[in-house]
Amino acid sequence: MSGEETSKKSMTDEFLERLQQHRRYLYHIAYRLTGNTEDAKDLMQETIWQAHRKSNRYVYEKSLKAWLRTMMTNRFRDQKRKKSLKLVALEDAFIQSEPPHSTDMLSVEEQVEQRLMLEQVKEEIQDLPDIYRRVVVLRHFHGYSYTEISEALEIPEGTVKTQLFRARKMLKERLSKK
Repeated sequence: MSGEETSKKSMTDEFLERLQQHRRYLYHIAYRLTGNTEDAKDLMQETIWQAHRKSNRYVYEKSLKAWLRTMMTNRFRDQKRKKSLKLVALEDAFIQSEPPHSTDMLSVEEQVEQRLMLEQVKEEIQDLPDIYRRVVVLRHFHGYSYTEISEALEIPEGTVKTQLFRARKMLKERLSKK
């Protein structure tokens, strides 16, 4: 090994040691995020591994703890989003959503009418082609931004906007016929 390679290797080893010193701190954050021991350990390990791989991006003037915490929370959010996309059936999102909160001001008849309208909208969304239904659910039921939808579905942001436009147009046409 050349002197430069030895120097790089010792720097990354030193950085890994610094990361390992923060294991306990990271575990506590991970446990608060995940709520269980096994997932917390996994998240802590993944964060340390990711930080080690990205050691060249760390700016030494900044707090290592803050950098690691940010990395961990971002990783947790990404994992949570990916899991929710894979595991949560679209129908569950419709069932769990509630009508507008101002129902206490409405009469019983108006509340029933509002509930029926919401159910009709949900049915129409479920009948949309898959490419349109996914973007509608992520945007309007999960509150994702265009960028987040683009990343989650691995499609360009312009495509997200086009699909949302077409889905809304389809829904409007279908609902106006009823």
